[in-house]
Amino acid sequence: MKSFNKLVKTLAISTLGLGIATASISEAKAASLVPQTEGEIKLTNLNCLPGINCIDTTTLPFGYTVESLDYDFDGKGPQFAKSRLFADNRTTTNPELKAFGITFKAEDEGTNPLIGQTWFRPVANVLDQNGNLVPFENGRLEVGRFKFDLGKTVGEVRLDFFDTEDENFTGIIEVNGVALTGQALLDMLLPAGPDSNIQTLVLKDVKDFVVQLGKPGPESVFKRTGDGVALTVSVPESGTTVGLSVLAVAGVLTLKSRKRASQKA
Repeated sequence: MKSFNKLVKTLAISTLGLGIATASISEAKAASLVPQTEGEIKLTNLNCLPGINCIDTTTLPFGYTVESLDYDFDGKGPQFAKSRLFADNRTTTNPELKAFGITFKAEDEGTNPLIGQTWFRPVANVLDQNGNLVPFENGRLEVGRFKFDLGKTVGEVRLDFFDTEDENFTGIIEVNGVALTGQALLDMLLPAGPDSNIQTLVLKDVKDFVVQLGKPGPESVFKRTGDGVALTVSVPESGTTVGLSVLAVAGVLTLKSRKRASQKA
């Protein structure tokens, strides 16, 4: 029997200097932006792998776009390039991806969301000598930086991060086109949690945001590879929108520590 302990810490911040906002979102009333059909997310700047189910997120009930961004600037090997993004349920093995050097396992070396759930799963890439993207660790390092553009201002956006074990790297780094700095940035970067923890950030009145998932090696606590993180994103079912003049951002940090019978390989 799996048991969950939940610690809730609420942070009300004014990241843009326009007043304090409160943060609240009901899980029961939230609509997930993660496609429930598995496949590769169609990115605005990276074509899907040929022959793979390519999910055009602009055609979903709540349409949005995703752009993959560079994130590895330390000059230390391995040097990572733009990541791919998948909607993945780990109960399936996705054999069609093996031809591209990607092998998803039912039991991953490190990042294992609950059976039956679909999460955003980044796939870290390196560049080969010809400049082609090559999946790192057979596609099983869940690291990437992505810009989500919702196309309109939404009252609340909830982001759930699975298995953050490196501190102050995974989280939100930009909101509504403005890069977060100082304490506002620190408030939106997650602390290290135990294996299989879930941490939550809630943004208020947001049209677009940049999210960093995981931390690559060698500066990670997992020096050889890095810390992989999965993501879900949800909005209120009503699709509540507000005027663009309201530009405050609030964060909610929720840490759900899950006790596991098995240990990470």
